[in-house]
Amino acid sequence: MRTLLILLFGGSALMMSACAQEQGKSYWLRHAPVTLSQAADIAETNGPGRAVGAELGHSGNRVFYEVEIINTVNETRRLRVDAESGKIVKRDD
Repeated sequence: MRTLLILLFGGSALMMSACAQEQGKSYWLRHAPVTLSQAADIAETNGPGRAVGAELGHSGNRVFYEVEIINTVNETRRLRVDAESGKIVKRDD
């Protein structure tokens, strides 16, 4: 019985943590003036290639999109686009 209660409480805590993280992402997304589509367009205009993936992230109080670009010879690079200003703040070539 005690083991069952421990598992039940542990599972509940994990589920609440996951929900809090998703709720946090939706908060950041609602307060980002630059949309995901705009961030992909900005990243694509920075060089050759097409955006194949993007993810919302934050560091402290800064919100950004991590955009993955792939070119015609299948080389990938990552760009970080500031979700507030639309400027590229980091490049991983």
